[in-house]
Amino acid sequence: MGRLKKIEILRSDLLEHPSVRAWRELGPRRVEPEQIEVLKGEKKSSVFRLAGVGPGNSAVIAKRCRQAIADVERAIYEDVLPDLPVTTPRYYGAVEEHDDAFSWLFLEDAAGENFSGRSDLHRSLAAEWFGAMHTAASGLAAAARLPDRGPAHYLGHLQAARGNILRHFDNPALDAEDRDLLQKFVSSLDLVECDWSRVEALCREMPRTLVHGDIAGKNAHVRRDAGEPILIPYDWEMAGWGVPAVDLLYADLDVYAAVVADAWPGTDARILQDWLHVGNLLRGALAPISWQSPLLRYEWAHREMAGMKVFYPMLRDAIRATGIDGH
Repeated sequence: MGRLKKIEILRSDLLEHPSVRAWRELGPRRVEPEQIEVLKGEKKSSVFRLAGVGPGNSAVIAKRCRQAIADVERAIYEDVLPDLPVTTPRYYGAVEEHDDAFSWLFLEDAAGENFSGRSDLHRSLAAEWFGAMHTAASGLAAAARLPDRGPAHYLGHLQAARGNILRHFDNPALDAEDRDLLQKFVSSLDLVECDWSRVEALCREMPRTLVHGDIAGKNAHVRRDAGEPILIPYDWEMAGWGVPAVDLLYADLDVYAAVVADAWPGTDARILQDWLHVGNLLRGALAPISWQSPLLRYEWAHREMAGMKVFYPMLRDAIRATGIDGH
């Protein structure tokens, strides 16, 4: 879990808190925390920091999420990451709730700073980390059994985004300028879907491997071990079996090329630039548009258009870069 801001600090009745009751089921040496910091308190997902219950009085992150998401993350922490040559947070275990709808995941709270795609150091660390993970995981059977995160997954994002835009196009909270932009979105998404075979062809040129699918400041941080900076990604709920392009948005391509050279000969800077264009389309544009578009249903939809205005030029640039509108 990245360095989320504290929403609230709890100091009383801690043993009765759901996160502590679940933590107890793992049989830890220490159950009662010094305090509980609420980092995220949504109905579908919540995150807490349990102070002092980990080894050496360290903090433990308790994450409650839907069972389907927990199953993916649990498989990655238990069956995949231990066999890969990458740094990871310590995983303490998982506890299913009695109704089977939600599960708890417990992880080390490693100190560090949020990952930043603007930092040359962080981009270099990302290239080294993902290069090592991608090449090692490409032959791992446990990784290949994870959910599909290839082009079909992102075609689903495209179709969901367009459906949301059309469904909420007449929301009275949207003005004429908003609707003009939304119509441009629909036309651009139609264009991409009509030439989706090109996207599939570009993806066929890449190896399949484990992908994180959501590298960002909130999902990774950088800490120092023995004075050396290392990258620690978290939150694998978007992860699965896909193409490495979706993890390259904030990676130094020259460093990545050097890391993967032995495993994937011929993967030079030109090829990686093509991969990056695909990553910008799939993960940089289609996925976030899909995530943002459901918010158009609300009475404050005009405010949510600020995000859509950011995503539109990203979509258009990615379309041009991949050659989709070049015929």
